[in-house]
Amino acid sequence: METTLVTIAQFDDNFEADLAKALLEDNGINAWLKNAITYSMVPGIAPERFYIELQVSSEDEILAREILSGQRSSSEIRDILVAEQAILEGHFQLTSGKHSNMYIEKIRLFQNPAATLRICELLAELLEPLDYDTVVGPAYGGIVLAFEVARINEANFLFTQRKDEKMTIREGFDLSQVKKAVIVEDILTTGGSVKEVIACLKDNGIEVVAVAAIVDRGGGRVDFGCPFLKLLELDIPAWEAEDCELCREGIVLSKPGSSDKKI
Repeated sequence: METTLVTIAQFDDNFEADLAKALLEDNGINAWLKNAITYSMVPGIAPERFYIELQVSSEDEILAREILSGQRSSSEIRDILVAEQAILEGHFQLTSGKHSNMYIEKIRLFQNPAATLRICELLAELLEPLDYDTVVGPAYGGIVLAFEVARINEANFLFTQRKDEKMTIREGFDLSQVKKAVIVEDILTTGGSVKEVIACLKDNGIEVVAVAAIVDRGGGRVDFGCPFLKLLELDIPAWEAEDCELCREGIVLSKPGSSDKKI
């Protein structure tokens, strides 16, 4: 079968193009540069006519875009988390029930609309290449993010909530035109709630194309059975309560947040 190449980025500098190509190849993705020779031979050529195009096979497009976007956005997301004082250190009980020495307080992000908007722009950029008609946000943290991402990428929006201990789509949404969806969340550790959302959508005949999150604090170990795109990946320790090192040291336990998510 003949390989179909797609352009995923354009550059007006050979050095930056070479760096991006090397990054993809270091992650096991074959990449090619189109127009690189022409550009180097004629350095004064009009860039709008001969951008250097970074190309990959269509099969690798989603992962390649994730790698490039992640490389650009991880540093910015870290800066936003620090600026909004959203990274807390101590002894915390997560909503999954596990304990950790670090907690990301997403409310600090949402308190600043400008920071939230920038995060949504980065999430929208991650999801833009995918084929979907609806962005789904789990209540409550995912609602703001999903709504704004849907607006930016000109898609529909809906949200899910837990009712009588079962994940459901909020009553009142018209699902007749909802065929393919992406799920947008804030901070994930185990992905328990998102897995419930995926099951809920599938029960309603909706295909889940991808999951996207601001932070994956599980170190990339969560498998949703579809692409999992994230702006920042952290490997933060989390222990079962009975195995918690901080409990054994007698450090006071904090229980931030009050949602019923299983992150």
